[in-house]
Amino acid sequence: MPLQPFTPAGVTAKTTELYALSTSLLNAQADLVEADFKDWIKDNFSLTAAQTTYVTGINDHAAKYFGTQCSVAFRAKLTITLSVGVEPIDPSNKWVVSQDSLITSTNSSGALETIGSLTFKVEYRS
Repeated sequence: MPLQPFTPAGVTAKTTELYALSTSLLNAQADLVEADFKDWIKDNFSLTAAQTTYVTGINDHAAKYFGTQCSVAFRAKLTITLSVGVEPIDPSNKWVVSQDSLITSTNSSGALETIGSLTFKVEYRS
């Protein structure tokens, strides 16, 4: 799969590519993002130097959580979006917020079923 820019349009294009994969290949990508969110992002998006630095520095617990959210969303082919605020002159107070409406359950056979969506927001706070 080609690298996509880490922009709202790039995230949409990447999920479109992912969801066109066979179930086994999509599940493999879900496993990879869950195992190492930071490397998966770097392997699937063309990042600016600043984005690479930021992704590398994400707290490991946050990265694990983000990876798990993405994995669940991938497997259910749910909408994943990226929202980016206007970057100020001094972007040192950058926050990445994950906001989901994921509802996950198991059916009578014990199979995982998930509905909802996942949004990552890049915000700048003072």
